[in-house]
Amino acid sequence: MEKTRKQHNFLHGALILVIATALVKVIGAIFRIPLGKLLGGEGMGYYSSAYDLYAPIYTIAMAGLPIAISKLVAEAVAQNRFKDAKSLLRVAQRTFFITGLAGFMLISLIAYPFAVYINKNFGALYSVLVIAPSMLFCCIMACYRGYYEGLKNMYPTAISQVIEALCKLIFGFGFAYVIMQIGMSQYNDSGAVFGQVITATGEEGIKAAQGVILPFASAGAIGGVTLGTIIGAIYLLISHKSKGDGITAAEIEASPEPYADRENFKTLMKFALPVVLGALAQNLASIIDLITVQGQLNNAMGISAQTVIQSHGSALLNVEADKIPTFLYGCYKGFAYSFYNLVPTVTSVIGISVLPNLAAAWYEKNKQAVKFNIESVLRMTTLIAAPMGLGIAVLSNPILTIFFSDRPDEVIVSADLLFWLAIAGIFAGIAMPITSMLQAIGKQKVPVVNILIGLGAKIILNAALVVIPEINILGAAISTVVCYVLIVVLNIISLAKHSGVMPNLWTTLGKPFTSAILCAISAFAVYGLASNWLGAGRMGMILSTGISVVVAVIVFCVVLFCLKTITKDDVKLLPKGEKIAKVLEKFKVLG
Repeated sequence: MEKTRKQHNFLHGALILVIATALVKVIGAIFRIPLGKLLGGEGMGYYSSAYDLYAPIYTIAMAGLPIAISKLVAEAVAQNRFKDAKSLLRVAQRTFFITGLAGFMLISLIAYPFAVYINKNFGALYSVLVIAPSMLFCCIMACYRGYYEGLKNMYPTAISQVIEALCKLIFGFGFAYVIMQIGMSQYNDSGAVFGQVITATGEEGIKAAQGVILPFASAGAIGGVTLGTIIGAIYLLISHKSKGDGITAAEIEASPEPYADRENFKTLMKFALPVVLGALAQNLASIIDLITVQGQLNNAMGISAQTVIQSHGSALLNVEADKIPTFLYGCYKGFAYSFYNLVPTVTSVIGISVLPNLAAAWYEKNKQAVKFNIESVLRMTTLIAAPMGLGIAVLSNPILTIFFSDRPDEVIVSADLLFWLAIAGIFAGIAMPITSMLQAIGKQKVPVVNILIGLGAKIILNAALVVIPEINILGAAISTVVCYVLIVVLNIISLAKHSGVMPNLWTTLGKPFTSAILCAISAFAVYGLASNWLGAGRMGMILSTGISVVVAVIVFCVVLFCLKTITKDDVKLLPKGEKIAKVLEKFKVLG
């Protein structure tokens, strides 16, 4: 039977999603960097507070729910039950529409108590209200993304992600910029901003005016996020209507009669609920930070404000004492966290891509395919996560300085944070695909327990470390490292136990980490030499960083091939993989 729909092996599918994710991250950087310059630490504090409330719920819709649909659709297709695949989409559409509507209403209802009593930051209220409608459209997108991922077609997910990011950039920054301009124009014309009279003058008056404007500008930036989800959902609806899913009429005719929608609903919920809980737990780190960090920073200021200020050199000298916790949190989440998130965002697509392939292999009881998928995913994930994380860690200061040169105070605070967060990002990046593999073999409850154990450690360490004036905000970054190291160790033990496959840890983790450590050492050394030669100016810093990255990549590749880390089977999964493998075999660099 001829099949016309697009289908990708896990590495080909991951490559499509990695490219899309890279584009999304570039677009995100283009958005976040000027936005950080526009809003500063205080404004990014408002933005981050709303986004941290939204992120776990967004993950439920855009990670948890698609995973559930993807696995069940993949299993249905493996059994040639194409009518059931379509039935699952119908059931998901109805279910997730209700879920999205409920999420929209819930966020709207808790916006005020969240901003005033939990976050203790009234300025975040407007951003929370603006982001609430996006929940409905996230759930609509989740149905179609999960459905096509289950059919092993990653293009709809990739394209909708890029559309979403572009809208966030264009509209989010545009709204924030216009609001800032309108507000400052009002201040210059009348001395009042949005109906509030500013009594101070000169520099103090400008600061006071900006303080009034920033919560509204932050809400404007969040408005771009909401509009992005709306347009992304519209694209998927139109694409599905016009192009279909590629399942042929012959396949439908040969398919057995589907289970009743009620049965498919029960199956979907049985699998989705643990997956959703896992996705929620994995992103509770943001909520934990939101609830614990600013409160503990306030306590640290109460113990010794002078020590907190001195711990960051000159960075806090121009910040009002009562704004320091918001400023530090804005540096943590608005500046350092953006770069930390690069690693797990990129590697998460490997988990998305492998899930339908591993689910089908597990259903068919193909032990050889199960072992191959598990070892390839671990190896490829570490090959991406380790050099990225360690590279960002050793170059944290120049990276932040290049992108935020006109925010030197924020860079001083964020550089130390990014060093630790980049290391945490390695383990967060490795943890996510392992979670997907556990879900693929039907052990969706196991990673929930592992994640909760890691988060328990994070809560304890946040409470213990952030309150220490000498450590303050750095404690949140250190606790994140411990959290994800613990999750990775527990996930690997669980995967080996439940799959019956004990991966070769030297070839899957040891070799990639060895290559990455030598890569990071070379990057650090070359940057030091190049910066001495080219100078400490911004252009010298850009050139030094570029040279160090190029040298580090060369070192990484040389060590990688010397250790024969990549196997012939890995290469064959790539587009044109057979030809590439034959070329590399001549140089005897494949394992």
